[in-house]
Amino acid sequence: MATVVGFISEKGGVGKTTACYHIAVGLKWFHDQRVLVVDTDYQRGGITCRFIPELLEDFRSGQVTGTTVFDKFQQLYSSSTFSPVVDVRTTEEGISLLPADPRLAQVTVEKMPASNNIRENNRQLLRHLSLLRDVLEPLSSDYDYILIDSHPEISDLLRSVVYACDYCVSPVKLDLQSTIGVPSAQQAINEVNEDMEMIIRAVGPVPGYTRTRFAGAIAMMVREWGGFLISSMRSQYRRLEASGGIFEHYVTEGDGLRQAAAQRNSVYNIDGPNADRQKSQFQAITKEFMIRCPAS
Repeated sequence: MATVVGFISEKGGVGKTTACYHIAVGLKWFHDQRVLVVDTDYQRGGITCRFIPELLEDFRSGQVTGTTVFDKFQQLYSSSTFSPVVDVRTTEEGISLLPADPRLAQVTVEKMPASNNIRENNRQLLRHLSLLRDVLEPLSSDYDYILIDSHPEISDLLRSVVYACDYCVSPVKLDLQSTIGVPSAQQAINEVNEDMEMIIRAVGPVPGYTRTRFAGAIAMMVREWGGFLISSMRSQYRRLEASGGIFEHYVTEGDGLRQAAAQRNSVYNIDGPNADRQKSQFQAITKEFMIRCPAS
């Protein structure tokens, strides 16, 4: 069974998609792991178009072909017979991809059929919360890791992402404005876990349910001086280290990742001193990722 890991942050522009993409490629290329990436970032679709650039126009037009996660939510809202089957693409990197769908912006528990029965309302909440996990469960035996890239907000869709995960990580820039997104991510995890305790008390045990765990923040695009984090970033690093955990390894700022993004490629395929440095940093992060989020 795959280990499912969500990349979550309330703050945008912190390198969440970059981290998810390079860890996915690192797991596949350097550790021979079978990887599925699920893109739930309905506005950007960044990781979808990074893996399969020709899907960019489909995403912009809102005409994503095939059966997506949104179609599964739609089945739920219309009280249709639920089927977990979705269309999974294969990328040139050898990674499987469940593409983003801009219609995921419409996901909300408020579309669920209403009931005057408290127990039935809790069952409905559980169906919405568990939908993504229900979609991924039949696929799980085909992979070692399932990585979920999320939209930067706290929403009903993010709650479904959190519920589907064994672990969540939170990429972050080491500045005050960005690091506030990490406690928000931890709070989202805690709220889903607490809601599940309430639901279980109302409807009984949920087979296969386990609490989602926070595996740590990942510092992105940091700056060093003399081989050490600059003072302001070092203080933010220590604060996150004390408040919930942060990966020991991090990625420094530089042209390697910018060139890779412009070419819709990974930094592992970019030449140059800075790219070489960022390659080794992501390789170290990927190794640490496998320790913090071990394969089943």
